[in-house]
Amino acid sequence: MLHVSDIHCGRPFVGAHVEAALWLARTQPWTAIVISGDFSQRARVHEFEQARDIVAQFREAAPIITVPGNHDAAWWHAPFGLGDFSRVHARYRAYIAADTEPVVQVPGVTLVGLNSAWGTNPESLTWYPRDWRVKGGLTDAQLRGARERLAAAPVGDLRVLVVHHNVVRGRLSNRWGLKQPHRVLQALAAMPVDVVCTGHDHEERVELLAGRVLVSAANTLSRRMRGQRPSALNVIEADAGRVVVQAWIYDRGAFVPGPLQLTAPRTSAASAYGLSTPV
Repeated sequence: MLHVSDIHCGRPFVGAHVEAALWLARTQPWTAIVISGDFSQRARVHEFEQARDIVAQFREAAPIITVPGNHDAAWWHAPFGLGDFSRVHARYRAYIAADTEPVVQVPGVTLVGLNSAWGTNPESLTWYPRDWRVKGGLTDAQLRGARERLAAAPVGDLRVLVVHHNVVRGRLSNRWGLKQPHRVLQALAAMPVDVVCTGHDHEERVELLAGRVLVSAANTLSRRMRGQRPSALNVIEADAGRVVVQAWIYDRGAFVPGPLQLTAPRTSAASAYGLSTPV
């Protein structure tokens, strides 16, 4: 699988980075492509129009799954829990995908998306103004629903959860992506999931959660990289026994394998969770 994130159509957009990612998508056989949010910079129509064309090119290469990011949320339509929340993601649904929490199944892989981009709604709101419009959130109902959908996947499938906001603390930013992150981490550790794909923090990361779940955080394809590092994306490979995530970095016009890589043993949901059949 190919995992890209944070395209940021608008002022931060870098066409060379996106073209290099599209070239990689076209020239290798991918089971699926994950795009974990922030298609736009200001949720404007012309940004979504540009993003729609890019998404269509990724879709020509392989089945895709997308979720919205905080920059895709028109939070001003429902500030602080007031107004019409259905309008917050109206442009995302019109230009990128109608479903903000999709389930995509391809042979051997089940991918489940969750929408963590609540804008300034209470689900992600904290007491710190710098978090407003930036912080994400996942409710207990969302986490339960994700667990049920992952558990219902065919036995033997690679199970992938896709969320925009980083679920582990950023090394460079020193910030959590989600409100109540430890509650979310506990829920993720209890899920029948192999890989959690995120973006948001603009730092490529591969971490182990609970000793078995790989967290794959993709860097941005825009000019908003942290720490003067190159743009990066993640490549996920799996066989019956293990999952490998490797960050590929942008170098002289192309994405090439980088030094950041992590391998985790793969355990089927049936044996790891005592499930004789999918539930």
